[in-house]
Amino acid sequence: MSTRDSESENGTSGTGSRVGSSYQGAVEAVGAILVAAGIGFWLDQRFGSAPGFLLGGLAVGFAAFVLRLMRMRRLLEAPPDGDDASQIDAPPNRPRSER
Repeated sequence: MSTRDSESENGTSGTGSRVGSSYQGAVEAVGAILVAAGIGFWLDQRFGSAPGFLLGGLAVGFAAFVLRLMRMRRLLEAPPDGDDASQIDAPPNRPRSER
């Protein structure tokens, strides 16, 4: 059994998987801008409202880009030993008085 197999069975993640997650997140973030801009461009062509929907699409895509990068940063800063990645996007548990 290779080291990679034992790491996946034990649930540990090495540096390679973190780098892979970084690239995946970056591609998803840039893709969000391109998709939103493409939808905005299509709407402009359909309704003849250039550049309104394109600019709106770029704004939405950029917001998605920033959110994705923030989530990716939190994922990469999390300790690699046994932390549950599903808890990264969960809101913090704070008393109502602090909200």
